[in-house]
Amino acid sequence: MKTRLGKISLVILFVFPFYAQAANMTFTSDANIQAGNSWSSVSIYDSPPAHTTVNMTGGSVTDIMKVYNASTLNMSAGQVKGGLSALDQSIVNISGSSVVGSLGATNNATINLSGNASIIGAGIGGSGIFNIYGGTIGQLNGYASAVINLYGGAITNYISVEPSGTINVFGCDLAKTNTGGTYGYGQITGFWQDTLSFTINLADPGTYSVVNLIPEPATLLLFGLGVLLLKKSH
Repeated sequence: MKTRLGKISLVILFVFPFYAQAANMTFTSDANIQAGNSWSSVSIYDSPPAHTTVNMTGGSVTDIMKVYNASTLNMSAGQVKGGLSALDQSIVNISGSSVVGSLGATNNATINLSGNASIIGAGIGGSGIFNIYGGTIGQLNGYASAVINLYGGAITNYISVEPSGTINVFGCDLAKTNTGGTYGYGQITGFWQDTLSFTINLADPGTYSVVNLIPEPATLLLFGLGVLLLKKSH
């Protein structure tokens, strides 16, 4: 009886890890990732001449997720635990999911962040483009000609971009300083177009010089009317 139990235990010991480990997944055509799906890593490629689109409405990726070529990933729910990379002119739209690891874009890839998406941190480089319309991100770093466009959302920790990069801030009553803030290198303040106020800390002395403050159209219109009325009064 003891021998039998020993053999059964040995079989369980070797078989269980095989079934418990999540598999890797590669998409080369349109697909959906939904609740109940779980993979260790996911790669998304185009299959020319078609462009691959993957919609993630649930599920999880425990390691890394990579989007290549001109393919598109739409994330409205679910979680990527290891990190997410957009490469090679791909487009990633994140509106309601969570990325626990780092978020990255390079080689002319574009990431659009909106809704209630939650990101721990991001590194944008190699002419990558990051458009933030909403959501929450902890820390944001830009390298090698990165372009970061800020329309809304919250950057709770800091933003840091190298001199070759660009930060465009769209809003109302915008201002920037090169001193003060959490790190002593200044802040960006103002109101988004939805009237929510924001404060973004700069993490190094060089970031201040690449920040462009761009008043949203309504503000420019009011300013123009004010100037016109002022001229008429004289």
